[in-house]
Amino acid sequence: MHSKLWKITKMLLAVLVLLTVNIGCAPVQGEDKMTHVEWSTFYMSRNHQFRTLCYRFEVNYDPFKEGQGTFSCFFVDKKGGNCLLSSAEVTSEDLAELDAFIQKLPLTEQKQKQTDMLFAHDATTKEFYIALGSYKNKNRRKVRPQLSSMQQDEAMDILKRLYVKVSKRKGK
Repeated sequence: MHSKLWKITKMLLAVLVLLTVNIGCAPVQGEDKMTHVEWSTFYMSRNHQFRTLCYRFEVNYDPFKEGQGTFSCFFVDKKGGNCLLSSAEVTSEDLAELDAFIQKLPLTEQKQKQTDMLFAHDATTKEFYIALGSYKNKNRRKVRPQLSSMQQDEAMDILKRLYVKVSKRKGK
């Protein structure tokens, strides 16, 4: 009787250890309502043969240093004018909408599909990544989630609104 009780206790402890390890090592998902994804960089750009289709947005933020975030961007507005900011200071309040957008993304690394086909490329190149982690813990890593066209449009709208807010503050 004593040995059966001992075996059951050992099995229960093993299950408890496995559950604890799985919870602690679970991949970060943007849709997980229990955790807040800590991010330090949001970068999105596109180079195109037509200047009006080019853009570059970069947000660097350290949540432990309020007001130490920077926002740089370049894009062409609907009237054909250049919209440019270089290292404008931003706060967590400025970045609340962008942060909410990032929290909804599935922030796991996406595997690129290998193909043997040849593609004819135009002059368009795109880059998008989010650096997870903070400068404080030094465990930063880049993830490149695949965005749908609707998500790309939403991100562009958020970043353009951020530009308007920050450029008004800078007096541009």
